[in-house]
Amino acid sequence: MNSPPRSTWNRRKFLQGIGVAGTAGMLGLRSAKVAAEPPPETTSIRLISDPEVPVLCYAPQYVAEQFLRIEGFTDIRYVAYGPAGASTKTLETVVDSRADICAALGANWILAVDAEAPVSVLCGLHAGCFEVFGNDRVGSVHDLKGKRVAITALGSDDHAFIASAAAYIGLDPQQDIEWVIANPNDWSRLLGQREVDAIGTFPPMSYDIQASGNAHVILNTTTDDPWRHYFCCMIGANREYVRRYPVATKRAVRAILKANLLCSREPESTARWLVDRGFAQRYDYALKTLQDVPYDAWRTYDPADTVRFYALRMREAGLITSTPRQIIERGTDWRFLEQIKNELKA
Repeated sequence: MNSPPRSTWNRRKFLQGIGVAGTAGMLGLRSAKVAAEPPPETTSIRLISDPEVPVLCYAPQYVAEQFLRIEGFTDIRYVAYGPAGASTKTLETVVDSRADICAALGANWILAVDAEAPVSVLCGLHAGCFEVFGNDRVGSVHDLKGKRVAITALGSDDHAFIASAAAYIGLDPQQDIEWVIANPNDWSRLLGQREVDAIGTFPPMSYDIQASGNAHVILNTTTDDPWRHYFCCMIGANREYVRRYPVATKRAVRAILKANLLCSREPESTARWLVDRGFAQRYDYALKTLQDVPYDAWRTYDPADTVRFYALRMREAGLITSTPRQIIERGTDWRFLEQIKNELKA
């Protein structure tokens, strides 16, 4: 099914749906404590979306619009960062202060911190979502040695993750793999014509690759060890925004994590909303993403463990020069997460 069931689902009905379930009860929000907080220092916030094919696992970032209004934001904008697949542009938008906060692959944040970009990682968004696909010549990550792997760009999130996975099992990603820069829209064709042997991607593209029959999954971060024990995507922000607006930052993080809970507990209605608002093109893909991705990992996973794990892998792969400790000290800020965990019941 490519489209949602017929409905007149809109913002008012979305919020009414939350109300029926009981916002405070469903999300475990201790409203008295939240009401006692000062208002945000700014009522403006800019997040990121892909104008062509939004990354579906970032759904809480889009759904957060509703909760951001409850948190006191009145000027909420979604900034387009580039054409589909331009993953290296995501954090550039935050680094250049054209956006304030966004989701990105953990590896992408680590690359930015290593390059001394003014960003702070604030919390984990979810575990899982990223998959590596290979053609019939590739049965596992070990088989990537001597193979051609398509990526959006050197230093992109897909390149960083696949290189990290290769280094983890003993390959030298700089010598053992031939990296092919290609438009993601061409990946399925390149796999089918055996011009490349593997790719790595997120939903919804991962569903399209799977449906094409041109490749099979060789690594799934939702189910495979050790990847499933760490965050896949994380939330971070421009460091100056965090410094100037700590109350607004905390409220924004809380809005995203409340949206995270909604994605996990109300996938059908959330999927309809994503399609109606243009953040997803297909209802079936949106629903599958919300049902597959472990959004509740933020409660129990330690984001510092994720940064430490991936930073070590990326250092082994020659992608960064900083140590895990340096990355954590320079580029993370967990104080808001710890406060929010105390406010949102387990």
